[in-house]
Amino acid sequence: MRLTKIVDYALWALVMLTLARTTVLVRQRDTSDFDTVDFSATFAIVVIASILVALVLHPRGRNTLMQLRESSALILLIFLIYGAASAMWSDFSTFVLFRAGEVLAVMGALFVLMEGYKNWQNAERAMLVVLMVATLMGVAQRVILAGISVEGLHTNIYTVTAGMGFLYALGESLRADPQRRRRLRRWAAAFAFFVVIGTSAGSNIAVAAGMLILLPFLSRSKLVIIPAALACMAVIVIMGTSEDVVSVTLLSGRSLEDVQTMTGRTNLWTAYWNAFLEKPILGHGFAIVARLGDQFGTVATTNAHNGFIDALAGLGVLGFLTMLIYSIKLVTEALRASRAQIAGGLGCLAAFVMMLVNNNSKSILGGSYDPVVVGVFAMLAFFHIFTLRAMQAQERDNRNAPPAVPEPAGGATAAHP
Repeated sequence: MRLTKIVDYALWALVMLTLARTTVLVRQRDTSDFDTVDFSATFAIVVIASILVALVLHPRGRNTLMQLRESSALILLIFLIYGAASAMWSDFSTFVLFRAGEVLAVMGALFVLMEGYKNWQNAERAMLVVLMVATLMGVAQRVILAGISVEGLHTNIYTVTAGMGFLYALGESLRADPQRRRRLRRWAAAFAFFVVIGTSAGSNIAVAAGMLILLPFLSRSKLVIIPAALACMAVIVIMGTSEDVVSVTLLSGRSLEDVQTMTGRTNLWTAYWNAFLEKPILGHGFAIVARLGDQFGTVATTNAHNGFIDALAGLGVLGFLTMLIYSIKLVTEALRASRAQIAGGLGCLAAFVMMLVNNNSKSILGGSYDPVVVGVFAMLAFFHIFTLRAMQAQERDNRNAPPAVPEPAGGATAAHP
């Protein structure tokens, strides 16, 4: 028991190191040197190797892996294993293998750690703490690199975890008891603050998509949809009459030209589409395409700014379809849990919708490790281990319950004719 706790503490420390290394300790170098093994890369390799060794030796490791068979997490695991296998046909095999191993290690660590909690309340608190730590480290990175200003704090590095935390806490507060409701709404207010200061158009749109999931629950009466619809119509009118208002409010200061190209993303995506056409079945290798910008007629970046395009160009049609199937099944699971009134169901549903929408402007799932995946995997682990299993247990109980005996016509019973 003591050994298990020691390994758990070590895993938490290593996961936080991966987060710190890519935020407050991030190094800056030319993108052409992306596969150079310097001191920082060597340190990262040691950290990831240590996590993988700890997972192999961890007493809960095998059981956690076996439990994945009953959820969509198995599809994500298959996707990442396929990503590691793509090293066999990639021109940068060592780099691809490390990048896939990095995501696998962080995912495995958070699932194993979440499996160690005895009840969902403690697990929920741990998940929210991880989301907040990831958010704060993202903010710290921007302050270190760009200072404290609207332009300096503008990023989607921390708005993903902030947005997911906000939607989860707000959504769950709508069904919580008074004590939990107060606690969750404090979390929601804190996360909302960081969403606002991040001024990320992609994250703002994704949060709005998540809010649409919560809209019917924000009032006991579904009449709340009527003023919401009127508000949407007002937005459409504004967009058609005042470009300045749209630029300042909805689009975080973006010009319409920036919006049309999604701040240059569409140019990148055209290049990555051409890269996909070169190797449409297997792709060029996990997480590699975005870094080979010059080869495909664009600049090199750390990701494709779209997780689905990252999967398509890096792992071909097979990788893209796997990621698409995973996304659909994940949302379906969360929807079932929400309908079953399971704790965590509604909040996770809204957060997952937000994350998948945001995945179209920032590569969250589908490509290489990004600091936000620490928070994403923490929520995924919480959902699969506590919320989804509770929903599955409820469904099994309902199937195994004896059928109810119908009452005689008129409501009379044998005892009371």
